[in-house]
Amino acid sequence: MHSIRVSISFLVCCTWLVTAAQEKTFENFISRHEDQLMEGDRVFRFIGVNTPNINGHYDGYRNTNPDSKYAYDPIELSFEMENYFKDLDQMGVTVIRNWGIPVADGSDEYEAVVEGPGKYNETALRRIDKMLQLCNRYRIRVILCLVKENRIFGSTSSFAQLYGGGDYYKSKAVKDGYKQLLETMVNRKNTYTGELYKNDKAILAWEFGNEVPNSKVEWLIEMTNFLKTIDPNHLIADPRRANGPGQMDTLVNDVINKIPNIDIVKTRQYPNYRGSVAELWDQCKGKRPMIIDEFQRKENFENILKEIVETGTSGGLLWSLMKNQYRGGIGGHALFHSYSWGGSRWPGFKSGDYFNESENLMQIRAYSYKIRGLDTPPLPPPTDRPFLYQCEEKGIAALKWRCSSGSKFYHVERSSSPGGPWTIIADSIDISYDLYFYPMFSDTGAVAGQAYYYRVAGKNKSGISPSSNIVGPVISTHHMLMDNLSNLHFVFSKSDNLSVSAETYPRLRQTEEDYFQLVRLPGSPAGELIYKADQIKSISVFVFNDTIDQVSLQYSFDGKKWKSADKHVTKKLRPGYPSPISEMKDNSINKYTYTVDKFPKKTRYVRISTGNAGMMNSFPWIGRVHLVYQGRIN
Repeated sequence: MHSIRVSISFLVCCTWLVTAAQEKTFENFISRHEDQLMEGDRVFRFIGVNTPNINGHYDGYRNTNPDSKYAYDPIELSFEMENYFKDLDQMGVTVIRNWGIPVADGSDEYEAVVEGPGKYNETALRRIDKMLQLCNRYRIRVILCLVKENRIFGSTSSFAQLYGGGDYYKSKAVKDGYKQLLETMVNRKNTYTGELYKNDKAILAWEFGNEVPNSKVEWLIEMTNFLKTIDPNHLIADPRRANGPGQMDTLVNDVINKIPNIDIVKTRQYPNYRGSVAELWDQCKGKRPMIIDEFQRKENFENILKEIVETGTSGGLLWSLMKNQYRGGIGGHALFHSYSWGGSRWPGFKSGDYFNESENLMQIRAYSYKIRGLDTPPLPPPTDRPFLYQCEEKGIAALKWRCSSGSKFYHVERSSSPGGPWTIIADSIDISYDLYFYPMFSDTGAVAGQAYYYRVAGKNKSGISPSSNIVGPVISTHHMLMDNLSNLHFVFSKSDNLSVSAETYPRLRQTEEDYFQLVRLPGSPAGELIYKADQIKSISVFVFNDTIDQVSLQYSFDGKKWKSADKHVTKKLRPGYPSPISEMKDNSINKYTYTVDKFPKKTRYVRISTGNAGMMNSFPWIGRVHLVYQGRIN
């Protein structure tokens, strides 16, 4: 038995060594020569993306994952992170930036890396381990950003509170705590590769944090001097950012004359930022490499990419790329900012047309190759098969699946046998309008009582993914209409004072990306929305309102005589909550889910009345309707 244990241990050790060796794909650390980054003896330039939720929490919605103790879905290493890298690989990206690490702030709403003085969360650190392992595997470098100035999921002020509450940039206790964090990171041994971080060539540069104030020169001198003594291998990126050529001139002079251990200076290109890329580069030329660490615009997007390529700028990073969800579907993209178009989803979807999502992402891909002097290769087809979950709705074929990286659309196939033949029953499904907390497809064409099997496949213009696993047998006793109100095709009738909102900001932030809402004309009477089917079994109505609950439900057998269903309604409230960054500026609003689980037999009509008659706002907003029925709709 002892010899067996030794043999197994030896085999595991050999397997680990082989795996670790396979992860070491980079030959050189990135270095600096005057105003250029270098990879060995070659100039290193890039177009990449920010990945703010790659190894921690950045964006999401409250109460969408009841199984998690956190308000924000935790990263699932088994799918989400590697799926993220597969997206990046298809984009041709060679550099990412993680934006920051979470720090405990007492809210217990997210999983922090830094939990207390000298106390670090091993699970959260292993997510960074996994990121670095995958960086090596996919040959993608990372600018590893640490403690953010921003008040979201733990900031510099949160860190200071953990170390006695002094000034983050002046308190000796806080600064010593930060140095301990640097030592912990630099000397950490990667769980998956066995490599010390200070020896990992996938790290392009350390960045002390996001948006460190430009005036913190003395702090930067102290921290850069310390970091270079414990990690001479890696570059250091200035954690400050210049808004315009004047600020860039000041920062570059600081670096040259006072903080020589800073290797890279940074700026941004947002609508509120001053100076073109060329004007900013003029301040850096011959002195330090410059990167655009965040950029995003609705207008003149490609101009930024052109100027990065045409100047000596070392690289640029799109703000930002979101990830697919372990529980199915894609994640959100309307960020906690003053616009709702900060996050993109590869390869771009129809729901992002209002900020040119698909076009912009393809430009990122093209310029990522162009800046390296390469031709853009053909877009690869999706390679991974989706994973189809078992139906959760009893007696309803309502499907949900994990995405296949690179898939822009999906088709659903059905068969009466697990061996086929298969028939495509829904083609070119765009799942981006139904965020991950809703089902993604409902088979309203299934014959009641018939057993079916289902599978799905993803596709883009280059091809189709392998088919998913097979789910079944599923026996539908009734159907579920999932009406997201993108059009009024399934509505039997409505009052003239209700119309579909086309607003994006701040509404997408307020409604957790329910894209379409039927809203009441301000000052008008109560609105009415009616559905009709051969037999209506149940209904759920998803409604957004500011403070007052004002929706009522009625049902009818003939469409003439109506009875109130309000006493049979169960109601779920998701209270509105403020944005962590802008507080009340673009906060969500109350979300009410009204459900009637069972209507009397022969119910053919359901009427939704909005209330709020005569009020000068447009509430309540009807976000979507899920109607369970038998027979035909309308």
